[in-house]
Amino acid sequence: MGTITSKLNLRDKLMHLLIITAMTLIFISPVMAKSSMNAFNGFNDNPLLLDDGMIVSMALVMLGGLLGVLFSKWFKLSKIIAILTISAGSLLGLYNALMVILHNNSYELTYMLGSIIPVSFKIDLISMFFSAVVLLVSIMAAIYSYGYMDDKKRKIATGFHYLNFAVLVASMVGVIISNNSIIFLLFWELMSISSFLLVMFDGFKEDVRKSGYIYLIYTHIGGMFIFSAFALAFMATGSISFDQFSSMPDFLKIAVFLLGFVGFASKAGVFPFHSWLPYAHPVAPSHVSAVMSGVMIKMGIYGIINLIILLGTNSIYIGYLILILGILSGILGVVYALAQHDLKRLLAYHSVENIGIILIGLGIGLIGKYYHNETIALLGFAGALLHVLNHAIFKSLLFMGAGAVIKSTGTHSLEEMGGLMKRMPTTSLAFLMGSLAISGIPPFNGFENPSNIIGFNLYNHRYSSSIICKSNYKNSTGFKSCRNCSIPTTLNISKAHGNLPNFDCTGFNIGYIEDSNL
Repeated sequence: MGTITSKLNLRDKLMHLLIITAMTLIFISPVMAKSSMNAFNGFNDNPLLLDDGMIVSMALVMLGGLLGVLFSKWFKLSKIIAILTISAGSLLGLYNALMVILHNNSYELTYMLGSIIPVSFKIDLISMFFSAVVLLVSIMAAIYSYGYMDDKKRKIATGFHYLNFAVLVASMVGVIISNNSIIFLLFWELMSISSFLLVMFDGFKEDVRKSGYIYLIYTHIGGMFIFSAFALAFMATGSISFDQFSSMPDFLKIAVFLLGFVGFASKAGVFPFHSWLPYAHPVAPSHVSAVMSGVMIKMGIYGIINLIILLGTNSIYIGYLILILGILSGILGVVYALAQHDLKRLLAYHSVENIGIILIGLGIGLIGKYYHNETIALLGFAGALLHVLNHAIFKSLLFMGAGAVIKSTGTHSLEEMGGLMKRMPTTSLAFLMGSLAISGIPPFNGFENPSNIIGFNLYNHRYSSSIICKSNYKNSTGFKSCRNCSIPTTLNISKAHGNLPNFDCTGFNIGYIEDSNL
C-alpha cells in the first residue's frame, strides 16, 4: 500500500512538473517570436551586450530548476546540475547588467503574446543595478546550498526545492525589468508563491507551517494593494504600460502611490508591515533566508522607487511619510532585535532596521528634491541605493554563516552557542566580518553609509563642480570637498537657473575626498 501511494505521489509531482514546464515554455515563447526593440544611447552599437540577455538569463535559471527535479533520483548529480545551471544563468544576467551600467545603455523590449498581450521589458540603469544585486546574492546562495541541502532521504523534495529557488530568482529579475502592470503582477505572484514554498520546505513541522501561512497572508494582502494601485492607474490612463502613469492627474497619482506603497512596504518589511519577517526567516533554509532578506525584500524598495520615478510626484508629504516610517523601522528594528535569543530571528529584525535606513535615504532625497536642494537630494538617493547593495552583501553573509552554525550546533539559541571559534574557525571569521560590516566598523562595507565618501559631479552648459556628501544615516550628515572624482555612472543634475534634479542618468560619480570642509 505504501509503495502504491509513493508511486501515486511521484506521478502527481511529475504532472505538476509538466505543468510548470508548459508555463515556462509559454513564458519563453515570446522570446522566439517576432519582437520589437526601442534602443537608446547607442545600444545597437555595443557588441558586448545581448539584446535578450536578461530574458535568456532568466530562462537558463529556470532550466536549472527543472533539471534539478528531472535528475532528483541522483541526489548529488541533481544538486550539481541545478546549481551550475542556475549559477550560469545568473552570471549571464550579472554580466549583462554590468555592461548596461558601465556603458550607460537603456532600451525596451516588447513581445506580443498571442498577438493580444504585450510583454514589455525595460532595461535601464536602475533596473540593472537591482538585477545585479539579486543575481550576485543568488549565485552565492546557490553554491552555499550544495552543502546545506544534505538530506538524502528527501531527494524529490530537494529537487523541487531547486525548482522553487530558480523560480524565485527568475521572478525577481522579471519584477525588476517588467514595463507593464500585467507582467509585473505575474512575476510578483510567482515570486510570492515560490518564496512561500521555499519557506515551507520543512512543512511537516508545525512551527514551519504556521510561519509559512503568516507569510503567505501578508504577501497576498500586500499584493492586493499593488493590484488595486495598478487597477486605479489603468482606469485613469486606459493603458497597462508603466510609461502612461505620469499622465494621471496629481490627486490620482497620490492615491496610486499610497496604495502601491502599502503593498511594497509589506514586502520590504517596513514598520508596521514587518510582522512576517521574524516568522519566515528562522524556519526557512538559511540560503533561502539569505536571498529573502538580502534581496527579495529589496523588491519592495524597488517598487517604491519605481513608483516615484513613474508617477513623477514631487510631494513633500510623501517625502516626510517615507522618512518617518524609515526612522520608526530603523529604531524599532534594533529594539526588537536586542530582545531576541534566536540567531536568525535577531537577523530578521535587523533587516527591518536596515530597510528603515534605506527609507530614510529615500525620504531625505524626496524632501531635497521638493525644496530644489540638489545636494540633499543626491545625498539621500545615493545613500539609499548604496545601502541596498551593502545590506545585500553583509546580510546574506550573516544568514549563511548562521545556517552553518545552526547545522553544526543543532540549535538556534544564542545562549547555547559558545566556543565556536575553535570548532569552526572559517565560519567564525566570515561571521565576524559580517558582524563588523553590519556594525559600521571600518574598513568594511557597512562603514560606507555612516562615513562614506560619495562624489557628485554636476555638469551644465556653463557650470561644472564637484560636491561631496558625507552621510551618516544614523546620527549626522556633513559635506566635504572633492577633487579628481571621475568615475562615470548614472546621474545628471542641472544647477543652472535653479532647475530640479534631472534623473536622466549621465554623470553621477563616486570618488574619494580630501579632508577639508566646504
